[in-house]
Amino acid sequence: MQQVAKEILLRARKDVFSGNLGNHLTTFKGDGLDFREIREYEYGDDIRKINWRATAKGSGVKTNVFNEERELNIVIAFMVSGSLHFGSVKLKQEVATEIMALLAFSALKNDNRLQSLFFEKRLNRFFEPTKNDAIVYELVQSAIEFDCLGKEVDYGAFCDFVNGVVRQKSLIFMVGDFYGDVDLSQIAHKNEIYAIIVRDRFEENPNLNGEFELVDTNTLGSQEIVLNQEVAREYQRLIEQHDLKLREHFLEHQIAYGKIYTDEDIYIRLSEIIKG
Repeated sequence: MQQVAKEILLRARKDVFSGNLGNHLTTFKGDGLDFREIREYEYGDDIRKINWRATAKGSGVKTNVFNEERELNIVIAFMVSGSLHFGSVKLKQEVATEIMALLAFSALKNDNRLQSLFFEKRLNRFFEPTKNDAIVYELVQSAIEFDCLGKEVDYGAFCDFVNGVVRQKSLIFMVGDFYGDVDLSQIAHKNEIYAIIVRDRFEENPNLNGEFELVDTNTLGSQEIVLNQEVAREYQRLIEQHDLKLREHFLEHQIAYGKIYTDEDIYIRLSEIIKG
């Protein structure tokens, strides 16, 4: 595991510091409350920043100028579920870990505050806001070593946690495979949300025939089934139905989202999702 974590860290650092992923992290910036000066109003200036007291003195319309606050509060949430312990090319858990590393390095490279957490039915681990890139190493080690089996995400509890702990408007990256009942409406109105969906192509389109013992990685229960083309098609239909509902929910609440498969170039695909 330590070797896998080391490879992920080296690859993520190289990709981030040789690319421009961080330049596309968000569409919102700070409120710019750091006052700098008063000057003449110019066409196109925000009328909400007009200084009416200075204007009333009769020497023309004046506007307040602020230094732009570019610092963001970025939250990276690793959504822990047993289904991450699967992959035909590499484990989804490894892909999610690399995504977390890329996002963390990008946030810190651009001098933003970074909060990170691991969440299942409840908070599992929380990392306080920081600008120290040493945190990335701890995040990757934690993510790659995490025992996901038997875990399941409670998205309602996650929203309650965010509303109770993350006080300011934040850019929240949620990394997981997003199965189950996903409802993020409680936090989408206040924050900018990116849902990074990690999947394996085989789990969406199983191509097997025969008798198998399937293990539910969330509950660890097992069941003997006969898998044929008819069963595979029905399974595929259910996955497509779930993902259609997921997309509709994301679109309704203006949540940015995208899938990254275990056989893709993670940095390139993540960049495409963030750029929109």
